[in-house]
Amino acid sequence: MSEHDVLGPIDYLAVEFPTGRMTGSGFRLLRDVVDRGLVLVMDLEFVRKGIDGTVTRVPLEAVPQENPAEVSDWAGSYSGLLDEDDLKEVSAAIAPGSLAGVLVYENLWAAPVLQQISDSGAVLLATGRIDAGDVMAALELNAAGKLQPRVAD
Repeated sequence: MSEHDVLGPIDYLAVEFPTGRMTGSGFRLLRDVVDRGLVLVMDLEFVRKGIDGTVTRVPLEAVPQENPAEVSDWAGSYSGLLDEDDLKEVSAAIAPGSLAGVLVYENLWAAPVLQQISDSGAVLLATGRIDAGDVMAALELNAAGKLQPRVAD
């Protein structure tokens, strides 16, 4: 948990590794943002879907990867936010023979901003996430000159 009265937004990433193993390079980058205090890893879980469709949870120390030390940094990261239903949903989305990782993290960088909003008497109305594909499509339309800015009447 953050050191503030207000938590930063909590996000998750679910990643499929179609080969059933991972390089671990992403975990070096994750370690960097954790070390810089930008995010806090709350949960990290892995599941494997066998060729026959059988789904099993994979302990961090057993995740097939080139550098096992990278993922083992988060052994014991468990907040309770990620449950069996979440892992079943991820498992249903991956192909047989694949491995999937699910990361739940707090955006610590946002906590002081949200704390200031609260302290100033303002009220946060909503938070959300815009799909990266939607952003890319809008940027492409804008670059092609197909989006026209709105002009007030």
